[in-house]
Amino acid sequence: MAAQQLEWMWLDATETVTLSELARCCGMSTMELDELVDYKALPPMASEPTQLPLMFERVFSAEWVTPLRKVSQLRQTYDLDLFTVAMLLNHMSRIEELERQVRTLEAQLAHLPKHGYPD
Repeated sequence: MAAQQLEWMWLDATETVTLSELARCCGMSTMELDELVDYKALPPMASEPTQLPLMFERVFSAEWVTPLRKVSQLRQTYDLDLFTVAMLLNHMSRIEELERQVRTLEAQLAHLPKHGYPD
């Protein structure tokens, strides 16, 4: 039950996950995720203090869990390098953003009369 609740929390974009949590749930190493950060494909939100003094761990939006899982699976299936994964992650994020915009516009158009002009 606790694992299912944690899974649900990660899918909530208002939640955050640390680099190590993200690596664990996406099947990628922290070094690989750091490389995606270096490629600007995975933007960190902030850093949190760790138990060690003067050490910080990067924190990410939980909205990255699902896309990272997808690209991780594609990486394994097609034997992709990390640069290609970074490009794929960028394109998937852009597609999702454009799909959201289309849904918003469709919802706005649904409220217009059939002739296309407001009453």
